[in-house]
Amino acid sequence: MDHSIPIVSALDDIYADNLLQHGARYQALTEAFIKVYGAMPDFIARAPGRVNIIGEHIDYCGFPVFPMAIVPDCLIA
Repeated sequence: MDHSIPIVSALDDIYADNLLQHGARYQALTEAFIKVYGAMPDFIARAPGRVNIIGEHIDYCGFPVFPMAIVPDCLIA
């Protein structure tokens, strides 16, 4: 099945370095989720940070933008 959202099973599919640091973040999120809800999360969603080199607030007017993903990200369980 073709997914419009990438699904990965290993952190090295996402991060190039600092795998232990990122792994600790995922582990802390999982532990906090279990503490609150009493069960493992079904999945963890990740949204990479984004910066606009040019084009802040003009993309919705049809003008070109030049965004790029950055390492800081948001994790949600």
